[in-house]
Amino acid sequence: MGKKGDQANWPGVDLGEPTMVLDVKDMARSIDFYTRLAFERTVVHGHDGEEPITSQDNPNWATFRCRRQNVHLMLIGTSMMSFAVTDPKAVMANLKERGLDPIPAGPGDSGISLADPDGNIIYIMKTPPPI
Repeated sequence: MGKKGDQANWPGVDLGEPTMVLDVKDMARSIDFYTRLAFERTVVHGHDGEEPITSQDNPNWATFRCRRQNVHLMLIGTSMMSFAVTDPKAVMANLKERGLDPIPAGPGDSGISLADPDGNIIYIMKTPPPI
């Protein structure tokens, strides 16, 4: 393996398509806006092998789709981008080799997270099972 700055020797990391998480201040107003913008409201989301859960009844979270891009609206206080991968632990090892500092997301969660230089969260989760 090359030095930390030697990008040519880094193995590839396939993070797939990003999912955007937008911090909103007023959920009802934001839902109305994105609905009028013709985003498709989706209500089912699975996570790390859990049963599918719905954002329909959650006052802090709404999920939309624009073409192939998922957009989540959340009351979280920061912007975030997430990726679904097959093996979050392998991605974490690869990112550590690149000199980044990912951390496990928390108990019962196989995902990892890290922050960019401005404090925006990057969350890497295990690919949800098909519904």
